[in-house]
Amino acid sequence: MADEQWDRQKNLQKGLALSSLGQVNIEKKDNAQAVENLKAAAPLLKPDDGSYGRNQYRLGYALLNLKRTAEAKDAFAQAASVNGPYKSLAQDKLKASAGPATARRKSP
Repeated sequence: MADEQWDRQKNLQKGLALSSLGQVNIEKKDNAQAVENLKAAAPLLKPDDGSYGRNQYRLGYALLNLKRTAEAKDAFAQAASVNGPYKSLAQDKLKASAGPATARRKSP
């Protein structure tokens, strides 16, 4: 294996480990630590669409739990921008975050 291939594989594995830690943090309700781990994983996973999409979806979920809606929308948009199993899930989250149209008030 060439050095370049080794570095890519090593970075991918490191990114997968950080993303997995982020998922564990979410399950433990430690969303702040999850955000930290998932943000660290993102650049390492970017070359792999499926892993990157999953990571960004998880990041959006953790950010929503922290009520950081604008950042969550950005993470979901990144997840929706790559092909993979999390694309449609992220698109659904983005649609849901747009909310229903404002209802008109009836005049008294």
